[in-house]
Amino acid sequence: MKPSRIVLPPVHTEQLPNGVTVLAAERPGVPLASARLVMRAGSSLDPAGRFGAANLVAEVARRGTHKRTGKRIDEEVEALGAELGSGTDEDATSFGFSAPVESLAKLLDVVIDVATDPVFPAQEFLRLQRRELASMVHDMDEPAVVADRAMLWAAYGSHPYGHPVEGTARHISALRRAQAIDFHRKRYGPASTVLVLVGALDLGRALDLARAKIGRWRAPAAPARDPDPPAACPRRVICVDKPELTQSQVRIATPALPRSSPQYFPAVVASSVFGGGFTSRLMEAVRVNRGLSYSVRGRFAMSRSAGLFAMASFTKNESVVELIEVLLGEAKKFCDSGPSQDELERTQSYVSGLYPLTLETHDQIADKLADTAVYGVPIEQVVQYRERVREVTAEQCREVACSHFPVEQGAIVVVGPAKQLARSLERFGPVTVLPARRFA
Repeated sequence: MKPSRIVLPPVHTEQLPNGVTVLAAERPGVPLASARLVMRAGSSLDPAGRFGAANLVAEVARRGTHKRTGKRIDEEVEALGAELGSGTDEDATSFGFSAPVESLAKLLDVVIDVATDPVFPAQEFLRLQRRELASMVHDMDEPAVVADRAMLWAAYGSHPYGHPVEGTARHISALRRAQAIDFHRKRYGPASTVLVLVGALDLGRALDLARAKIGRWRAPAAPARDPDPPAACPRRVICVDKPELTQSQVRIATPALPRSSPQYFPAVVASSVFGGGFTSRLMEAVRVNRGLSYSVRGRFAMSRSAGLFAMASFTKNESVVELIEVLLGEAKKFCDSGPSQDELERTQSYVSGLYPLTLETHDQIADKLADTAVYGVPIEQVVQYRERVREVTAEQCREVACSHFPVEQGAIVVVGPAKQLARSLERFGPVTVLPARRFA
């Protein structure tokens, strides 16, 4: 049966004279409004030697502006029955809220003030800097976090996507308030900004608000430039030494396609069949048939300029080599033959059936619209999602796997006791042993 098309409220798109793009959708029903103010100022723009700058700038920005102290921002937001959130990823930084629709004008004033006119109070900068550093110390006790950090570095190398969004302790501790201010001045600007408004709002009034409140913004920041695609990652084996572990974390990854790729939908289906759930190929091979691990996944993670395909699991130290062999073997089998017709149809039904659940609230729709702007994909992809998933063929799944699965190339990262593991890992290639603190 042909899946029904997703129905979105009509989306009005407008570029203001100062360069800000506005996406607004009137969605009757629950009397709430959701807003997202998104800047193309993600961690890929972190200055050299200052990884984590974008993330820290976003956190400190809401602690005070020229018009409001951090305390006043908190009080205004709370009084209006809302929460003001922020987040940073490789490509963008966003500020957003969901609140009663009658509070839209006041909250929009707050969120635009926070994003466009922060003062970075010195005490707040130091407090949040210390908090980030303390969090990183805690993260080093989590082998999975260490493995993910090492995987980014091993697969991407020196590419702007090759470090964690939160940065590193060495770089964060070296970051100064003046550099945070400079990052904001250079990277936050109208030409790289999108404002998304969704909810039970009067569209004309909402657009007038947007024009009045953010249309006056002027900033010297140049439009964001996309990072170049990363270089291919030849086979390399990294053993990250954590001597105390009895179970090792394993990652196998290689650079892959960006979110805007024509292969996006085949990639979604292929990774779901291969490693996306409890009935996936990897789960069957690793957990059900061999009992090597309780958890395993294999999936594409896509950003604006590139992405990764990564397989991830853990196992006892004695079975690390077997686990890697199984992961690589299953990847090769999928590249050779692709999914069966039964696997394909079952996965298509699951993926297309689940998708409408991601579009039930104003917040969810606002996030989807913001994503289309950040990743440079048409809104029609949201509307046509279920049909496009159903159109994917087994051969397309095989082709995207052949192009991007780390069968012959890619980084193999193992976090565990190097003294016990390094020699056995040499069968996969020359082994580089690094201390865990390298990724703090």
